[in-house]
Amino acid sequence: MLIILAGLFSIGLVVTGGVVAWHWTFIQRILTYPDRSVTDAGWYTPMETLPGGNSPPIPKARPPISQAAIDQMTRYAEDHKSSAFLVMHQGKIVVEKYWRGHDSNAYTNSMSLAKTVLSLLIGIAIAEGDIQSELDPVAKYVPEWAKDDRAKITIQDLLKMQSGLRDYEATNDPFSDVVQMYLGTDAKAAALKVPAVSPPGQAFAYVNANSQILGLVLERATGQRYGQYLATKLWQPMGAQEAQLWLDRPEGNAKPFCCLFARSQDWLRVGQLLLNAGKVDQQQLVPANWIKKMITSDGVEPIYGYHIWLKARTEGGPGYRKMSTEPFLADDMFYLDGWGQQRVYVMPSQELVIVRVGDKPEDWDDAMIPNLLIRDLQAAD
Repeated sequence: MLIILAGLFSIGLVVTGGVVAWHWTFIQRILTYPDRSVTDAGWYTPMETLPGGNSPPIPKARPPISQAAIDQMTRYAEDHKSSAFLVMHQGKIVVEKYWRGHDSNAYTNSMSLAKTVLSLLIGIAIAEGDIQSELDPVAKYVPEWAKDDRAKITIQDLLKMQSGLRDYEATNDPFSDVVQMYLGTDAKAAALKVPAVSPPGQAFAYVNANSQILGLVLERATGQRYGQYLATKLWQPMGAQEAQLWLDRPEGNAKPFCCLFARSQDWLRVGQLLLNAGKVDQQQLVPANWIKKMITSDGVEPIYGYHIWLKARTEGGPGYRKMSTEPFLADDMFYLDGWGQQRVYVMPSQELVIVRVGDKPEDWDDAMIPNLLIRDLQAAD
């Protein structure tokens, strides 16, 4: 999603009430942002703790794939700066590898994997009646948008990244919208200032303000802080372990477009929840019809659903670049994508969930590991 090179800017400026003011926290974050941004979890402060659940550890089983395929997959992951690589089949871990000083207890920054978690929470809020529908105008919950062109934007437009909000995502510009939200001390205010530049529903643009505003909708609709709602409605019932949210300032705003620090096994749990159409054990945490909407291909960008990717990016498009040398061999596959190639691949037809977290590699082929797995399974049949 974003990287700020340490030392790129010697100063940071924040505009408040028309006055240019120095803001030391913003300056410090720009100057010290770690090169190993995703795996150096200790840099990110302040944090809000999400209590974990009480589910037993994920069981393990013998792999249904050949040792040659396992060796090839893990070698690819290791050679591409991965810190963790896990494969779950039929609800059991069949491959689990760690490198670069990481283990099963290590946190990494989710980056945009967090967007899909946000979408799950929107579905829960709709099911419980706090939000009437994803077709609601955002201005119903965010009256700051009621008197300009943003009044026409719906929750669905934000979920599909087709809101028409300004696409100012330059990561080497301290004044860009994404840098202000990511490194600044008031992510909510930064997102609320992003204007509409075109009517909603006309074009896809991967704009992080869409997600930050969705988080604000959720908080105002439910009357709960984002972290509280996430912990009680999803994270703990899912059985996930304790996690962390990076806040913009002490007691400040969460950043739902990024910055959920979790353990790698808990991303398997998220993937399995999606694979099981919102169910954990016998409990329906997220409505199955919402999961179906999330992964339905329609709208102005058919490879993107409700804050989740639906197809391999074999060609570049607006707001993204080519990431795959071939289509996925599983037609029903979808995946969570975070900056630096944080990945959760979900293949319902194969009952597979694959997790890769780590630092940004020089190159990454999204088709390599999933298609290798599928070919090996098919060869064994």
